[in-house]
Amino acid sequence: MGAGTYGQWCPVAHASEILADRWTPLIVRELLAGIQRFNDLERGLPGIPRSLLAQRLHRLERDGVVRRRMSPQGRTVAYELTPAGEDLQRVVDALGTWGARWAFPDPVPDELDPGLLLWWMRRRIRRECLPERRVVVQFDFPVARKEHFWLLLAPTEVSVCIEDPGFEVDLLVIADLATFYRVWLGRLSLEQSQREGTVAIVGRRELIRAFPDWLDLSPMAPAVRAASLAMSGVAKSENEDTG
Repeated sequence: MGAGTYGQWCPVAHASEILADRWTPLIVRELLAGIQRFNDLERGLPGIPRSLLAQRLHRLERDGVVRRRMSPQGRTVAYELTPAGEDLQRVVDALGTWGARWAFPDPVPDELDPGLLLWWMRRRIRRECLPERRVVVQFDFPVARKEHFWLLLAPTEVSVCIEDPGFEVDLLVIADLATFYRVWLGRLSLEQSQREGTVAIVGRRELIRAFPDWLDLSPMAPAVRAASLAMSGVAKSENEDTG
């Protein structure tokens, strides 16, 4: 039996040899989200050592999940999924759906990273819904280690800034960080969080009204929302049975 193999002729065993290493499913998640450059992959995976990311990408390439796009000078410029890699969308969706239903408690502080949250949001902006001019949205998370972040929104480009970009702010979003994570992941609606006072949006009325239309929530939001509704239904039924 070779090193790193289970020595079993079973599709679950062979697939696990490729995907079950630490960080690998999250690397695949990022690639499926359209992230292709090494530095951008690293940014979406805070905490992963660069050497380990390179090792995992090399393994995925060897196993036919990823291919490298090279520059004329022979440098790697991007990582792309092969058809086998693209077919993993179903696996990642199923894993996320199961996790949302059975393994997704409320967040703990160490899981809340405002910079990562805005990086995720950046790639889910509906650019076709944005005004023609640039819109600057400042996010204030009062109890986070770093409180202030900015999204620069334009039909041609969306950027995350961790330092003041020096532009006039069009919208100010003041939010409890854990609450905004819940909104992003579909466990709580933006409207409900605003009613409860855990999220406030300040700015011109027409921009406040348009803001929800600019943002697609996490791809996992439908699964998280469905799981939350299912769990609330179970809790309601149990309360009625004991009532």
